Amino acid sequence: MKSVFIFFAVAFISTGFAQTSERLKQKLLDKSNKTIESTVHWQWRDLICETRNGEGPDKISKEPAECTIALRETEKDTTRRFPTHRNAGCFDEVVNGTTRKYCDLLCPGADTVYLIKRNPQVHRSCFVFFTHRLERRGEDWYLWREKNCLHSQITFTIRCEFLFPRTKFQKDTELFARLRKRTKRV
Repeated sequence: MKSVFIFFAVAFISTGFAQTSERLKQKLLDKSNKTIESTVHWQWRDLICETRNGEGPDKISKEPAECTIALRETEKDTTRRFPTHRNAGCFDEVVNGTTRKYCDLLCPGADTVYLIKRNPQVHRSCFVFFTHRLERRGEDWYLWREKNCLHSQITFTIRCEFLFPRTKFQKDTELFARLRKRTKRV
């Protein structure tokens, strides 16, 4: 019995166990990636805040910057999708005597939201956790800005992670309609 097992083991090894092992490993990885893609998806957002008559390197103005949210499917997607007007989904709230502007990131139901980068990266008025921050409220995610960051020109790039497939996510038209309703209430 031992000799039969050894014979099959030697035959298996000599007929390309290494190749078979690599192919099997690749098939398992492919199936794993397809499973992940069908249960998780990511989307990207750009919160573009612009000033009218900003001065200095941070383009600080007397009036708060107006922000527009842009939707993208992937990090390298160059086709941004915009709502119809600026400051859609943005509202002011006073916290500890300081006015903050909250902007909806249009990531309803996202499990996690990451601030990937800001442009310009070196910004003297916008410091994470001090003058801007991501905040979850219920199923929605917001980015708030305050103090000089509220009056500065800056773009934030955000990634939203959803624990369900893209096919189950709302269409852009539904997201923008929801945003219009929310803007009218505020």
